[in-house]
Amino acid sequence: MWRVLRENIPEKLMALSSAILIWLYVNAERNPTITQRFTVDVEVRHLQNGYEPPTVNPSQVTVVLTGMRSSVEQIAPRGIRATVDVSGLTEGKQRLPVQLNLTRDLLQDVQVEIIPPTVQVTLTRRISKTFKVECLFVNAPPEGYVYLAPVVYPETVVVSGAREQVNQVRRLIVNAVPQKMGDEVDDDLPVVALDAENRPVSGGVTIRPSYVRVVLKLAPVSLTKTVLVTPVWKGKPDPSVAIEEIVLEPRTVVISGKPEVLAQVHSVETEPIDIDNLTSDVTKSVALRSVEGAQLTTTNVRVTVRVRKLPERPAP
Repeated sequence: MWRVLRENIPEKLMALSSAILIWLYVNAERNPTITQRFTVDVEVRHLQNGYEPPTVNPSQVTVVLTGMRSSVEQIAPRGIRATVDVSGLTEGKQRLPVQLNLTRDLLQDVQVEIIPPTVQVTLTRRISKTFKVECLFVNAPPEGYVYLAPVVYPETVVVSGAREQVNQVRRLIVNAVPQKMGDEVDDDLPVVALDAENRPVSGGVTIRPSYVRVVLKLAPVSLTKTVLVTPVWKGKPDPSVAIEEIVLEPRTVVISGKPEVLAQVHSVETEPIDIDNLTSDVTKSVALRSVEGAQLTTTNVRVTVRVRKLPERPAP
């Protein structure tokens, strides 16, 4: 038997090699090596509270799978997730590696390439600021009427978002536009954030509430009268100073109403100005007290209280 096996060895080796090559060829035809590419969105994991949704650049990566067809086709494109982990990171720009959710079992006989392998992630803290809402309107009432001071509710709203965008906001306005010129306004209107150049700031900020109620009423003008503003204060300044001057801007205001009412009004008082323990000059906006039966065209005045230092008393 061994003699028979040893006969024609070169021919037998050639036949075996041919059989192996044929097997490899047939197997390659049935299960060839292929390459597939998938575009996948990059997801951010473990974002801490108090941060805005981060910016990812680029926001998508290409996943390249190379291997036997049977192995590559086991990986469903919809099941591929590309992520970056931002746990423990602080505000600023970070370059982070992209990770895939594919397990070792799925990656048997499959080579994986991520293009690009890293992405830049920008983390920004969320901040909030409170602003008073200004009401803008075209002050052109019909003849014989005057617009009263607009009422805005709520008077203040909160702007929140990324630090850079929120810091751009300088004022919040609401435009009170009547349906017809000269009409009254009583409606919920959108609040608009403006920057230092009075351009809208929209992207990256959230305004809550985003609408406020605006009431803009008309009042008949019978007579008007200009009266002085009288400052009213409470408290006493620090014993080391004395009140030198109280300046009001404006010094007078115009009121309107019936003749019999205006005849009794000679001045309009401010709300009490607190000067208790005052030690230096102060400037503030102070509301005017309402006058029964009359309307004020100005509701606030600017008050500046100037003080002077008193000489120190000699020790007894």
